[in-house]
Amino acid sequence: MKAIRFLALAFLVAAPAAAQELQLERTLELSSDRGAAGRFVARLEPGDATVAVFARNLRGGAVQIDLAFRYRVPRDTIALDEVIERIELATETTGGDEFIAAAIDSQLIPLNPNRAPLLYRVTLYRPEEEETYVLRVRVIGNYE
Repeated sequence: MKAIRFLALAFLVAAPAAAQELQLERTLELSSDRGAAGRFVARLEPGDATVAVFARNLRGGAVQIDLAFRYRVPRDTIALDEVIERIELATETTGGDEFIAAAIDSQLIPLNPNRAPLLYRVTLYRPEEEETYVLRVRVIGNYE
């Protein structure tokens, strides 16, 4: 009986992590010039939350990436919380070779409808040898 309880508890603890899915994978091609910048806004599938990504090259071969997660729904709308498990960022050469990567483990943080946005900032090194490079952004989470 103890073994069954333990297995049931282990399944319940593991279930939320297994339910998380890739909600966004997007790339942004940027110039390698110092001060160059780029941005995009994308919807987190399958719901209505969005992420705005702004990347700006810094001196010393770095890029600063700002992410703003927002979740706006019409008043009196019943909506599920957006749960963000992990954010993965990488700089790549235009040939697709990864230069450096980072992951934000947000520990299943909820983004509630019509509440404060979630803001993150990451600084990564970027390839400087080519005229352009690619920033890859992946968001893993789910609506609960």
